[in-house]
Amino acid sequence: MQQEDYIKRQIDQLGRALGKILADLLGSGSGGHSFDGMEAADHALKGELGMDLKDLTVIPMEIFIQTLQENTKFSLDNLDKLAEIFFLLAEEYDVRGKDPEEKRNFYERSLAIYNHLDNTSLTYSFDRHKRMEEIKRAL
Repeated sequence: MQQEDYIKRQIDQLGRALGKILADLLGSGSGGHSFDGMEAADHALKGELGMDLKDLTVIPMEIFIQTLQENTKFSLDNLDKLAEIFFLLAEEYDVRGKDPEEKRNFYERSLAIYNHLDNTSLTYSFDRHKRMEEIKRAL
């Protein structure tokens, strides 16, 4: 019982950290502060998962979802937030004309997570499907 409470607190803590990252990225828009948001995202992810964005983006795509699933802190909601973070970072790279390979990497990881959520979630999400179509067009 106490072990379950600890795991739930850990999952909730990651969810709050991912939510803060999203708020920072959304709040900065394209006003030039998004890459500050990337630093905050790196720091928060490193603290919560022991991995930063770079670590997450070098995981081979074949085992990307499996690696995320092995981390017990990822609930479906947290995976959705992570997919949104990858999407926002890809959009920022697109707007700024930065590294097209990194932009593609972010889009692919976002799409992989959304596909996984689509296959495992019991609820249909119109927003998720809309986002998946946006990513497919961008790729």
